[in-house]
Amino acid sequence: MIRLTDVRKVYRTRFGHNVVLDGIGLEMHMGERLGVLGRNGAGKSTMMRLISGAERPTSGRIERTMSVSWPLAFGGAFQTMLTGVDNIRFISRIYDQDFARNLAFVEEFSELGAYLREPVRTYSSGMRARLAFAISMIIEFDCFLIDEIGAVGDARFHDRCNHELFGKRGDRAMVIISHDAAYVRDHCNRFAVLHKGKLAHYDDFDEAYEDFREHIGLSNRKVSVPALPGHGIAPGRSALIEVSQHRALQDDRFRALVMEGDWRRDARAWAEAAGRYAAALALYPYQRSYWVQHGHVSKEQGLFERAEISYRTACALGEPVQDVAEHLAFVMAQQGLDIDAAPPGRYRKGEVAGQAPGQSDIDLFARAVWLCDPAIGIGDGDRARLLRAHATCDALLAAMIGDPRAAAATRGTQGGEAAGEESGEATGGSEEWIRTLCAVAFAPADLPRMVAAAQAITGMEDAWRHLLAAGGFADWPLAQAALQQAALQQAQTPEFKS
Repeated sequence: MIRLTDVRKVYRTRFGHNVVLDGIGLEMHMGERLGVLGRNGAGKSTMMRLISGAERPTSGRIERTMSVSWPLAFGGAFQTMLTGVDNIRFISRIYDQDFARNLAFVEEFSELGAYLREPVRTYSSGMRARLAFAISMIIEFDCFLIDEIGAVGDARFHDRCNHELFGKRGDRAMVIISHDAAYVRDHCNRFAVLHKGKLAHYDDFDEAYEDFREHIGLSNRKVSVPALPGHGIAPGRSALIEVSQHRALQDDRFRALVMEGDWRRDARAWAEAAGRYAAALALYPYQRSYWVQHGHVSKEQGLFERAEISYRTACALGEPVQDVAEHLAFVMAQQGLDIDAAPPGRYRKGEVAGQAPGQSDIDLFARAVWLCDPAIGIGDGDRARLLRAHATCDALLAAMIGDPRAAAATRGTQGGEAAGEESGEATGGSEEWIRTLCAVAFAPADLPRMVAAAQAITGMEDAWRHLLAAGGFADWPLAQAALQQAALQQAQTPEFKS
């Protein structure tokens, strides 16, 4: 049995006391597997260290009447100056184990080869995790603490870990923490959510997961694009794309949505999977890899135009074209189209005007130039035609400026009748949208003008005017030509003459 009673853990920092765990309670018995959910920084790993005895609580009691492992996949206890073999020898002596037998098992299981005879300090984090897991399996603990082991190694290594843990040692107690909620769901029979230092217990995974979703801001609220790096403006579209790849995967909301999409995809619930991926991409529209997944589940529904748009967007944002071309060719063929007549654009760094556009750019411009309600957007037919016809962001924007909807939007704002004018959110005037728009409209060297434009824009109805006044899109030749043509046509329109 393991019992935590009113356990608190407080760290002293130069900014004051940081209360990580605030009076949590827990009781574990043999055969119970507790899965703990919580956002980054919630204190899950701290709780594991306390249970293992690696750290002491600030107050409260921790009782153990069973042997407890160190956190699996945690290599912090190794002597890094020693080799892997020497660490195995040391652990074997502490636990009075047969060193030769243990070495043979670790060599075979970890597959570290000659690296076992190199200092652990030369190992990658993944190699240390493999060594830690293999060494953990040579000691027959009553309770195993599993800290993100699902993130280590390839699928084959995961299967071997799962067999050792849940096959051979399925009668033991376990505490499992993982960012992969599916891993927790599949391997646990009890659940808990750690939030703001408190631990809530559940017998049902769905109840626990819904609580977790609420804490990370996904339940019963509209998702919105998070702030860009440093709560400021990304210096150019390339930086926006590159940063999105990392920030998205560090965002609990994004990870939860794509994980739910993966579950539904595996269950062949294509429409539900598409909805989850779309919600994740609404958070990070420049995150390329899940545009591919959105394309796949759209294809499975027979929504070939929708799939085409998603595949084209993925390529425009940097997904290797050779990985997507076969799928794109198929969905275009289903529409009676030839991919050679309208090949996908390839991402390249450099001036934004010359970069290949995707749906992210169409939707961004549609809100500024056409005043499209973000809750409605534009149809897939429009998106597909625009992406097939225009190879660069400059050509795309020029076409959208020349579209009659741009003139209609201009007339609407002149008359004070812009769609959604009553609601800043409805108009798409959120700070995140404004920052993204300015990041695309200005070159990185134009940061002062970029910031000035972002500060001047109050909503969707005045964004275009302020962008142009500040010099936005000044180095986009096709867009500038389209603007001049639009201004000439406007000057010749009777209602504007008057």
